[in-house]
Amino acid sequence: MNERRLPLLTLFCALALFPVSAFGADTDEPAAPFEFKGPTGKVSNVYSGYTQRIQGLPSYQERADVEVQEDFSNGTYGARLLAWAWWRMPEATGGAPQNSKANFELKEGWVERSSPTWDLRVGNQIIAWGAADQINPTDVWNARDLYDPLLSYKLPLAVAKLKIHPQTLENFSLEVIATPFFRESRLPVALPGSTTAIDVTDSRWLLPIPTTVAAGGPGGLVAPLNFAISPPNYPRTWQAGARLSVLRLGGWDFSGSYFNGVESLPRIAVTRQGSANTPNLPITITLNPSFHREEMYGFDGAGSVSLFGHDIGTRFEIAFFDRDNSRAQTAPIEFQHDLIKDNYIQGVFGADYTFPKKLAGTVLYMNAMYVKYQTIGSKEQTPGQTVFTGLPQTNPWDSNGVLYIEDRIGSTFKLTANGVYSFAHGDAYLSPGAQYNWTDNLKTVLAGDIFVGNQAGFFGQFHDNRRYNLTVTYVF
Repeated sequence: MNERRLPLLTLFCALALFPVSAFGADTDEPAAPFEFKGPTGKVSNVYSGYTQRIQGLPSYQERADVEVQEDFSNGTYGARLLAWAWWRMPEATGGAPQNSKANFELKEGWVERSSPTWDLRVGNQIIAWGAADQINPTDVWNARDLYDPLLSYKLPLAVAKLKIHPQTLENFSLEVIATPFFRESRLPVALPGSTTAIDVTDSRWLLPIPTTVAAGGPGGLVAPLNFAISPPNYPRTWQAGARLSVLRLGGWDFSGSYFNGVESLPRIAVTRQGSANTPNLPITITLNPSFHREEMYGFDGAGSVSLFGHDIGTRFEIAFFDRDNSRAQTAPIEFQHDLIKDNYIQGVFGADYTFPKKLAGTVLYMNAMYVKYQTIGSKEQTPGQTVFTGLPQTNPWDSNGVLYIEDRIGSTFKLTANGVYSFAHGDAYLSPGAQYNWTDNLKTVLAGDIFVGNQAGFFGQFHDNRRYNLTVTYVF
Protein backbone atom coordinates (compact mmCIF):
# COMPACT_ATOMS: atom_id res chain seq x y z
CA MET A 1 0.00 0.00 0.00
CA ASN A 2 1.29 3.42 -0.89
CA GLU A 3 1.54 5.36 2.37
CA ARG A 4 2.95 8.85 2.68
CA ARG A 5 4.79 9.42 5.94
CA LEU A 6 6.32 12.55 7.45
CA PRO A 7 9.93 12.15 8.70
CA LEU A 8 9.46 12.45 12.45
CA LEU A 9 13.10 13.34 13.13
CA THR A 10 12.74 16.49 11.03
CA LEU A 11 9.60 17.48 12.91
CA PHE A 12 11.14 16.81 16.30
CA CYS A 13 14.14 19.00 15.46
CA ALA A 14 12.01 21.77 13.95
CA LEU A 15 9.78 22.02 17.00
CA ALA A 16 12.67 21.80 19.44
CA LEU A 17 14.30 24.80 17.72
CA PHE A 18 11.01 26.74 17.46
CA PRO A 19 11.57 30.16 19.06
CA VAL A 20 9.56 30.44 22.26
CA SER A 21 9.38 34.21 21.86
CA ALA A 22 7.58 33.85 18.53
CA PHE A 23 4.24 33.98 20.35
CA GLY A 24 5.34 36.43 23.00
CA ALA A 25 6.26 33.94 25.76
CA ASP A 26 8.60 35.00 28.54
CA THR A 27 11.94 33.35 27.78
CA ASP A 28 13.66 34.64 30.95
CA GLU A 29 11.93 32.16 33.21
CA PRO A 30 13.86 28.91 33.68
CA ALA A 31 12.18 25.87 32.23
CA ALA A 32 10.86 23.26 34.62
CA PRO A 33 12.59 19.88 34.57
CA PHE A 34 11.12 17.23 32.33
CA GLU A 35 8.88 14.63 33.92
CA PHE A 36 8.67 11.16 32.43
CA LYS A 37 5.43 9.21 32.69
CA GLY A 38 5.40 5.57 31.74
CA PRO A 39 5.86 3.21 30.32
CA THR A 40 2.18 2.36 30.27
CA GLY A 41 0.46 0.16 27.76
CA LYS A 42 -2.07 -2.42 26.73
CA VAL A 43 -1.95 -5.98 25.45
CA SER A 44 -5.02 -7.49 23.81
CA ASN A 45 -5.91 -10.59 21.87
CA VAL A 46 -9.08 -11.19 19.85
CA TYR A 47 -10.02 -14.70 18.79
CA SER A 48 -12.94 -15.02 16.36
CA GLY A 49 -14.61 -18.29 15.45
CA TYR A 50 -17.10 -18.36 12.57
CA THR A 51 -20.29 -20.35 13.00
CA GLN A 52 -20.83 -20.86 9.27
CA ARG A 53 -18.57 -23.45 7.71
CA ILE A 54 -17.18 -22.82 4.25
CA GLN A 55 -16.75 -25.85 1.99
CA GLY A 56 -17.61 -27.97 5.04
CA LEU A 57 -14.63 -26.72 7.06
CA PRO A 58 -14.49 -24.30 10.02
CA SER A 59 -12.64 -20.99 9.86
CA TYR A 60 -11.25 -18.67 12.48
CA GLN A 61 -9.23 -15.49 12.92
CA GLU A 62 -6.89 -14.22 15.62
CA ARG A 63 -5.33 -10.84 16.26
CA ALA A 64 -2.95 -9.64 19.00
CA ASP A 65 -2.17 -5.97 19.69
CA VAL A 66 0.49 -4.40 21.90
CA GLU A 67 0.75 -0.69 22.74
CA VAL A 68 3.47 0.91 24.87
CA GLN A 69 3.30 4.62 25.72
CA GLU A 70 5.85 7.04 27.16
CA ASP A 71 5.15 10.73 27.89
CA PHE A 72 7.58 13.59 28.51
CA SER A 73 6.60 17.05 29.74
CA ASN A 74 7.89 20.07 31.61
CA GLY A 75 4.71 22.15 31.30
CA THR A 76 5.95 24.04 28.25
CA TYR A 77 7.28 21.30 26.02
CA GLY A 78 5.93 17.80 25.78
CA ALA A 79 6.20 14.66 23.69
CA ARG A 80 4.56 11.27 23.40
CA LEU A 81 5.80 8.01 21.97
CA LEU A 82 3.15 5.34 21.55
CA ALA A 83 4.49 2.27 19.79
CA TRP A 84 1.90 -0.02 18.27
CA ALA A 85 2.51 -3.56 17.06
CA TRP A 86 -0.02 -6.12 15.90
CA TRP A 87 0.02 -9.68 14.70
CA ARG A 88 -2.86 -11.04 12.68
CA MET A 89 -3.71 -14.53 11.52
CA PRO A 90 -6.22 -13.95 8.71
CA GLU A 91 -9.34 -16.05 8.72
CA ALA A 92 -8.70 -19.49 7.27
CA THR A 93 -11.57 -19.45 4.78
CA GLY A 94 -12.79 -22.95 4.07
CA GLY A 95 -9.97 -24.31 6.20
CA ALA A 96 -7.31 -23.08 3.74
CA PRO A 97 -4.10 -22.06 5.54
CA GLN A 98 -3.32 -18.35 5.55
CA ASN A 99 -0.03 -16.60 6.17
CA SER A 100 0.09 -14.56 9.37
CA LYS A 101 0.85 -10.86 9.10
CA ALA A 102 2.66 -8.53 11.47
CA ASN A 103 2.97 -4.76 11.52
CA PHE A 104 4.69 -2.10 13.61
CA GLU A 105 4.30 1.64 13.56
CA LEU A 106 4.32 4.74 15.71
CA LYS A 107 0.66 5.20 16.55
CA GLU A 108 1.46 8.47 18.30
CA GLY A 109 4.83 10.12 17.97
CA TRP A 110 4.62 13.86 18.47
CA VAL A 111 6.20 16.85 20.16
CA GLU A 112 4.21 19.76 21.57
CA ARG A 113 4.75 23.38 22.58
CA SER A 114 2.16 24.69 25.05
CA SER A 115 1.27 28.12 26.36
CA PRO A 116 -1.75 29.63 28.17
CA THR A 117 -3.30 30.65 24.84
CA TRP A 118 -2.15 28.11 22.26
CA ASP A 119 -0.72 24.61 21.78
CA LEU A 120 1.20 23.34 18.77
CA ARG A 121 1.57 19.58 18.25
CA VAL A 122 3.49 18.03 15.34
CA GLY A 123 3.90 14.37 14.44
CA ASN A 124 1.91 11.13 14.16
CA GLN A 125 -1.51 11.65 15.74
CA ILE A 126 -4.97 10.16 16.14
CA ILE A 127 -7.53 12.96 15.65
CA ALA A 128 -11.04 12.82 17.16
CA TRP A 129 -13.69 15.15 15.75
CA GLY A 130 -17.42 15.09 16.41
CA ALA A 131 -19.81 14.74 19.34
CA ALA A 132 -21.90 11.66 18.49
CA ASP A 133 -21.28 8.17 19.91
CA GLN A 134 -19.88 5.37 17.72
CA ILE A 135 -20.72 7.07 14.39
CA ASN A 136 -19.03 10.38 13.61
CA PRO A 137 -19.52 11.79 10.09
CA THR A 138 -17.15 14.73 10.78
CA ASP A 139 -14.33 12.49 12.04
CA VAL A 140 -12.51 12.36 8.69
CA TRP A 141 -8.80 12.70 9.45
CA ASN A 142 -7.61 9.17 10.20
CA ALA A 143 -8.00 6.33 7.74
CA ARG A 144 -8.97 2.94 9.16
CA ASP A 145 -7.81 -0.63 8.98
CA LEU A 146 -10.86 -2.18 7.32
CA TYR A 147 -9.44 -5.65 6.77
CA ASP A 148 -12.10 -6.60 9.31
CA PRO A 149 -14.81 -3.91 8.99
CA LEU A 150 -16.20 -4.62 12.48
CA LEU A 151 -12.84 -4.54 14.27
CA SER A 152 -11.51 -1.47 12.50
CA TYR A 153 -8.78 0.66 14.01
CA LYS A 154 -7.75 4.22 13.26
CA LEU A 155 -4.41 4.53 11.46
CA PRO A 156 -2.05 7.35 12.51
CA LEU A 157 -1.38 10.33 10.28
CA ALA A 158 1.48 12.83 10.51
CA VAL A 159 -0.02 16.32 10.89
CA ALA A 160 0.64 19.70 12.47
CA LYS A 161 -2.17 20.70 14.85
CA LEU A 162 -2.47 24.19 16.32
CA LYS A 163 -5.07 24.76 19.04
CA ILE A 164 -5.86 28.34 20.02
CA HIS A 165 -7.73 28.91 23.30
CA PRO A 166 -7.62 32.62 24.32
CA GLN A 167 -7.79 33.27 28.05
CA THR A 168 -10.23 36.12 27.49
CA LEU A 169 -12.56 33.77 25.57
CA GLU A 170 -12.44 30.68 27.74
CA ASN A 171 -15.49 29.11 26.12
CA PHE A 172 -14.00 29.28 22.63
CA SER A 173 -11.24 27.25 21.00
CA LEU A 174 -10.01 26.89 17.43
CA GLU A 175 -8.18 23.83 16.17
CA VAL A 176 -6.30 24.10 12.86
CA ILE A 177 -4.76 21.00 11.24
CA ALA A 178 -2.61 20.70 8.12
CA THR A 179 -0.46 18.06 6.46
CA PRO A 180 1.08 17.49 3.02
CA PHE A 181 0.43 13.77 3.41
CA PHE A 182 -2.43 11.33 2.90
CA ARG A 183 -3.07 7.77 3.98
CA GLU A 184 -5.71 5.48 2.56
CA SER A 185 -7.72 2.94 4.52
CA ARG A 186 -6.59 -0.68 4.50
CA LEU A 187 -9.02 -2.93 2.66
CA PRO A 188 -9.57 -6.71 2.70
CA VAL A 189 -7.70 -6.65 -0.63
CA ALA A 190 -4.38 -4.82 -0.67
CA LEU A 191 -4.02 -2.25 -3.46
CA PRO A 192 -1.22 -3.53 -5.72
CA GLY A 193 1.76 -1.95 -7.42
CA SER A 194 0.82 -3.79 -10.62
CA THR A 195 -2.31 -5.51 -11.92
CA THR A 196 -3.02 -8.47 -9.65
CA ALA A 197 -5.63 -11.20 -9.72
CA ILE A 198 -7.97 -11.25 -6.73
CA ASP A 199 -8.62 -14.47 -4.86
CA VAL A 200 -12.08 -13.94 -3.36
CA THR A 201 -11.33 -16.56 -0.68
CA ASP A 202 -8.51 -14.41 0.77
CA SER A 203 -10.98 -12.87 3.18
CA ARG A 204 -14.42 -13.85 4.38
CA TRP A 205 -15.44 -10.23 3.86
CA LEU A 206 -15.09 -10.84 0.09
CA LEU A 207 -17.50 -13.78 0.10
CA PRO A 208 -20.47 -11.80 -1.36
CA ILE A 209 -18.48 -11.45 -4.60
CA PRO A 210 -19.86 -13.92 -7.19
CA THR A 211 -17.57 -16.40 -8.94
CA THR A 212 -19.76 -17.19 -11.97
CA VAL A 213 -22.03 -15.25 -14.30
CA ALA A 214 -24.98 -16.56 -16.32
CA ALA A 215 -26.11 -15.48 -19.79
CA GLY A 216 -29.62 -15.68 -21.16
CA GLY A 217 -31.38 -16.08 -17.82
CA PRO A 218 -31.99 -19.34 -15.89
CA GLY A 219 -30.73 -22.39 -17.75
CA GLY A 220 -28.41 -20.31 -19.92
CA LEU A 221 -24.65 -20.54 -20.27
CA VAL A 222 -22.61 -20.09 -17.09
CA ALA A 223 -19.10 -18.67 -17.36
CA PRO A 224 -16.42 -18.55 -14.65
CA LEU A 225 -15.74 -15.10 -13.30
CA ASN A 226 -12.27 -13.84 -12.38
CA PHE A 227 -11.36 -10.57 -10.70
CA ALA A 228 -8.27 -8.38 -11.00
CA ILE A 229 -7.29 -5.03 -9.53
CA SER A 230 -5.04 -2.39 -11.09
CA PRO A 231 -2.69 0.03 -9.30
CA PRO A 232 -4.45 3.04 -7.77
CA ASN A 233 -3.69 6.63 -8.71
CA TYR A 234 -3.75 9.66 -6.44
CA PRO A 235 -4.60 13.37 -6.56
CA ARG A 236 -2.70 16.11 -4.76
CA THR A 237 -2.34 14.79 -1.22
CA TRP A 238 -2.22 17.95 0.92
CA GLN A 239 -4.97 18.20 3.53
CA ALA A 240 -6.13 20.98 5.84
CA GLY A 241 -9.03 21.71 8.14
CA ALA A 242 -10.27 23.60 11.17
CA ARG A 243 -12.73 23.10 14.01
CA LEU A 244 -14.23 25.93 16.07
CA SER A 245 -15.71 24.87 19.43
CA VAL A 246 -18.05 26.83 21.67
CA LEU A 247 -18.54 25.37 25.14
CA ARG A 248 -21.36 25.76 27.63
CA LEU A 249 -23.68 27.78 25.42
CA GLY A 250 -27.09 27.34 27.01
CA GLY A 251 -25.86 24.13 28.59
CA TRP A 252 -24.65 22.77 25.24
CA ASP A 253 -21.29 22.35 23.54
CA PHE A 254 -21.19 23.12 19.80
CA SER A 255 -18.55 22.76 17.10
CA GLY A 256 -18.30 23.73 13.45
CA SER A 257 -15.72 22.01 11.27
CA TYR A 258 -14.24 22.19 7.77
CA PHE A 259 -11.97 19.73 5.97
CA ASN A 260 -10.31 19.87 2.56
CA GLY A 261 -8.52 16.64 1.75
CA VAL A 262 -8.62 13.22 0.11
CA GLU A 263 -11.24 10.49 0.45
CA SER A 264 -9.68 7.61 2.40
CA LEU A 265 -11.60 5.01 0.35
CA PRO A 266 -11.03 4.69 -3.40
CA ARG A 267 -13.63 5.13 -6.09
CA ILE A 268 -13.57 2.10 -8.38
CA ALA A 269 -14.22 1.93 -12.10
CA VAL A 270 -15.11 -1.52 -13.44
CA THR A 271 -14.03 -2.90 -16.81
CA ARG A 272 -14.75 -6.31 -18.33
CA GLN A 273 -13.03 -8.71 -20.70
CA GLY A 274 -14.81 -11.71 -22.16
CA SER A 275 -18.47 -12.65 -22.64
CA ALA A 276 -20.91 -14.90 -20.81
CA ASN A 277 -21.88 -16.33 -24.19
CA THR A 278 -18.51 -18.14 -24.39
CA PRO A 279 -18.29 -20.15 -21.17
CA ASN A 280 -14.92 -21.69 -22.08
CA LEU A 281 -13.32 -18.27 -21.81
CA PRO A 282 -13.36 -16.85 -18.26
CA ILE A 283 -14.73 -13.37 -17.86
CA THR A 284 -12.29 -11.03 -16.12
CA ILE A 285 -13.63 -8.09 -14.13
CA THR A 286 -10.91 -5.51 -13.47
CA LEU A 287 -11.31 -3.02 -10.63
CA ASN A 288 -9.58 0.29 -11.31
CA PRO A 289 -9.26 2.24 -8.03
CA SER A 290 -8.45 5.92 -7.80
CA PHE A 291 -8.54 8.49 -5.02
CA HIS A 292 -10.23 11.86 -5.24
CA ARG A 293 -10.48 15.00 -3.18
CA GLU A 294 -13.43 16.20 -1.12
CA GLU A 295 -14.52 19.01 1.17
CA MET A 296 -16.48 18.47 4.38
CA TYR A 297 -18.60 21.05 6.23
CA GLY A 298 -19.73 19.80 9.64
CA PHE A 299 -21.68 20.87 12.69
CA ASP A 300 -22.16 18.98 15.96
CA GLY A 301 -23.42 19.50 19.48
CA ALA A 302 -23.84 17.75 22.81
CA GLY A 303 -25.93 18.60 25.85
CA SER A 304 -28.81 17.40 27.96
CA VAL A 305 -32.53 18.01 28.14
CA SER A 306 -34.89 17.57 31.07
CA LEU A 307 -37.99 15.48 30.39
CA PHE A 308 -40.47 14.76 33.18
CA GLY A 309 -37.76 15.41 35.73
CA HIS A 310 -35.23 13.12 34.01
CA ASP A 311 -32.00 14.32 32.42
CA ILE A 312 -31.47 12.81 28.98
CA GLY A 313 -28.15 13.23 27.23
CA THR A 314 -28.47 14.28 23.59
CA ARG A 315 -25.94 14.52 20.77
CA PHE A 316 -26.12 15.35 17.10
CA GLU A 317 -23.73 15.56 14.20
CA ILE A 318 -24.25 16.47 10.56
CA ALA A 319 -21.76 16.69 7.71
CA PHE A 320 -22.04 17.79 4.09
CA PHE A 321 -19.48 16.27 1.69
CA ASP A 322 -18.65 18.13 -1.52
CA ARG A 323 -16.96 15.49 -3.69
CA ASP A 324 -14.46 16.67 -6.31
CA ASN A 325 -15.15 15.11 -9.72
CA SER A 326 -12.51 17.02 -11.68
CA ARG A 327 -10.16 14.03 -12.00
CA ALA A 328 -13.05 11.68 -12.75
CA GLN A 329 -14.17 13.89 -15.64
CA THR A 330 -10.74 13.62 -17.26
CA ALA A 331 -10.44 9.84 -16.77
CA PRO A 332 -10.89 7.44 -19.72
CA ILE A 333 -14.46 7.58 -20.99
CA GLU A 334 -15.16 4.00 -19.91
CA PHE A 335 -14.25 4.95 -16.30
CA GLN A 336 -16.18 8.19 -15.95
CA HIS A 337 -19.66 6.87 -15.15
CA ASP A 338 -18.28 4.76 -12.30
CA LEU A 339 -15.96 7.45 -10.90
CA ILE A 340 -18.21 10.51 -10.95
CA LYS A 341 -20.00 10.70 -7.60
CA ASP A 342 -22.75 12.79 -6.06
CA ASN A 343 -22.34 15.00 -3.02
CA TYR A 344 -23.98 13.68 0.11
CA ILE A 345 -25.13 14.53 3.63
CA GLN A 346 -24.76 12.24 6.63
CA GLY A 347 -26.39 13.04 9.94
CA VAL A 348 -26.62 11.41 13.37
CA PHE A 349 -28.93 12.19 16.26
CA GLY A 350 -28.74 10.29 19.54
CA ALA A 351 -30.00 10.25 23.11
CA ASP A 352 -28.69 8.35 26.12
CA TYR A 353 -30.21 7.68 29.52
CA THR A 354 -29.08 5.95 32.69
CA PHE A 355 -32.00 4.72 34.74
CA PRO A 356 -31.80 6.40 38.17
CA LYS A 357 -33.14 3.35 40.02
CA LYS A 358 -31.64 -0.09 39.86
CA LEU A 359 -33.67 -2.68 38.00
CA ALA A 360 -33.40 -6.10 39.64
CA GLY A 361 -30.29 -4.83 41.40
CA THR A 362 -28.53 -3.68 38.23
CA VAL A 363 -27.82 -0.32 36.56
CA LEU A 364 -29.26 0.00 33.05
CA TYR A 365 -27.86 2.39 30.44
CA MET A 366 -29.35 2.94 26.97
CA ASN A 367 -28.10 4.88 23.95
CA ALA A 368 -30.28 5.19 20.84
CA MET A 369 -29.30 6.86 17.58
CA TYR A 370 -30.71 7.52 14.15
CA VAL A 371 -28.33 7.74 11.18
CA LYS A 372 -29.30 9.16 7.80
CA TYR A 373 -27.23 9.11 4.61
CA GLN A 374 -28.57 11.02 1.60
CA THR A 375 -26.94 11.70 -1.77
CA ILE A 376 -27.58 15.03 -3.49
CA GLY A 377 -27.90 14.94 -7.27
CA SER A 378 -28.32 12.26 -9.92
CA LYS A 379 -24.83 11.72 -11.34
CA GLU A 380 -24.64 8.18 -9.96
CA GLN A 381 -27.89 7.06 -11.56
CA THR A 382 -26.17 6.53 -14.92
CA PRO A 383 -24.43 3.15 -14.92
CA GLY A 384 -21.00 2.58 -16.40
CA GLN A 385 -20.24 0.50 -19.46
CA THR A 386 -19.80 -2.63 -17.36
CA VAL A 387 -23.17 -3.21 -15.72
CA PHE A 388 -22.64 -6.01 -13.26
CA THR A 389 -25.00 -7.21 -10.55
CA GLY A 390 -24.05 -9.09 -7.43
CA LEU A 391 -21.13 -6.99 -6.21
CA PRO A 392 -21.26 -6.33 -2.46
CA GLN A 393 -22.68 -3.23 -0.84
CA THR A 394 -19.94 -0.99 0.54
CA ASN A 395 -21.88 1.68 2.45
CA PRO A 396 -23.41 0.47 5.75
CA TRP A 397 -25.43 3.66 6.23
CA ASP A 398 -28.66 4.60 4.52
CA SER A 399 -31.48 5.09 7.03
CA ASN A 400 -30.48 3.28 10.20
CA GLY A 401 -31.53 2.87 13.80
CA VAL A 402 -28.76 2.10 16.29
CA LEU A 403 -29.36 0.89 19.86
CA TYR A 404 -26.80 0.16 22.58
CA ILE A 405 -27.82 -1.31 25.95
CA GLU A 406 -25.55 -1.87 28.93
CA ASP A 407 -26.67 -3.71 32.06
CA ARG A 408 -24.12 -3.20 34.82
CA ILE A 409 -24.34 -6.15 37.17
CA GLY A 410 -22.04 -5.05 39.95
CA SER A 411 -18.63 -3.44 39.56
CA THR A 412 -16.98 -6.33 37.72
CA PHE A 413 -19.60 -7.75 35.37
CA LYS A 414 -21.87 -6.26 32.73
CA LEU A 415 -23.98 -7.41 29.80
CA THR A 416 -24.07 -5.42 26.58
CA ALA A 417 -26.06 -5.45 23.36
CA ASN A 418 -25.40 -3.37 20.26
CA GLY A 419 -27.59 -3.39 17.16
CA VAL A 420 -28.01 -1.63 13.83
CA TYR A 421 -31.16 -1.91 11.71
CA SER A 422 -31.49 -0.63 8.14
CA PHE A 423 -34.94 0.81 7.46
CA ALA A 424 -34.04 1.03 3.76
CA HIS A 425 -33.05 -2.61 3.21
CA GLY A 426 -34.57 -4.50 6.14
CA ASP A 427 -31.32 -6.07 7.32
CA ALA A 428 -29.60 -5.82 10.70
CA TYR A 429 -26.43 -6.39 12.69
CA LEU A 430 -26.59 -7.59 16.31
CA SER A 431 -23.76 -7.87 18.80
CA PRO A 432 -24.62 -9.24 22.27
CA GLY A 433 -21.76 -9.46 24.75
CA ALA A 434 -20.61 -9.96 28.32
CA GLN A 435 -17.64 -8.28 30.01
CA TYR A 436 -15.94 -9.40 33.21
CA ASN A 437 -13.21 -7.44 34.98
CA TRP A 438 -10.99 -9.94 36.76
CA THR A 439 -8.82 -7.17 38.19
CA ASP A 440 -8.33 -3.47 37.57
CA ASN A 441 -5.88 -4.46 34.83
CA LEU A 442 -7.37 -7.61 33.29
CA LYS A 443 -10.73 -8.01 31.55
CA THR A 444 -12.34 -10.43 29.13
CA VAL A 445 -15.19 -9.84 26.70
CA LEU A 446 -17.22 -12.55 25.00
CA ALA A 447 -19.40 -11.18 22.21
CA GLY A 448 -21.07 -12.21 18.96
CA ASP A 449 -21.54 -10.71 15.50
CA ILE A 450 -24.88 -11.73 13.99
CA PHE A 451 -26.15 -10.65 10.55
CA VAL A 452 -29.80 -11.10 9.66
CA GLY A 453 -32.38 -9.89 7.17
CA ASN A 454 -32.32 -8.93 3.50
CA GLN A 455 -29.15 -10.31 1.92
CA ALA A 456 -29.11 -7.42 -0.58
CA GLY A 457 -28.32 -4.99 2.26
CA PHE A 458 -24.89 -4.20 3.67
CA PHE A 459 -25.35 -6.24 6.85
CA GLY A 460 -27.49 -9.01 5.37
CA GLN A 461 -24.88 -9.82 2.72
CA PHE A 462 -22.54 -11.09 5.44
CA HIS A 463 -24.97 -13.71 6.75
CA ASP A 464 -22.23 -16.36 6.38
CA ASN A 465 -19.91 -14.33 8.65
CA ARG A 466 -21.75 -14.82 11.93
CA ARG A 467 -19.16 -15.43 14.63
CA TYR A 468 -18.20 -15.21 18.28
CA ASN A 469 -15.32 -13.10 19.59
CA LEU A 470 -13.29 -13.68 22.73
CA THR A 471 -11.20 -10.65 23.69
CA VAL A 472 -8.63 -10.60 26.49
CA THR A 473 -7.15 -7.23 27.46
CA TYR A 474 -4.41 -6.44 29.98
CA VAL A 475 -3.35 -2.87 30.78
CA PHE A 476 -0.26 -1.84 32.69
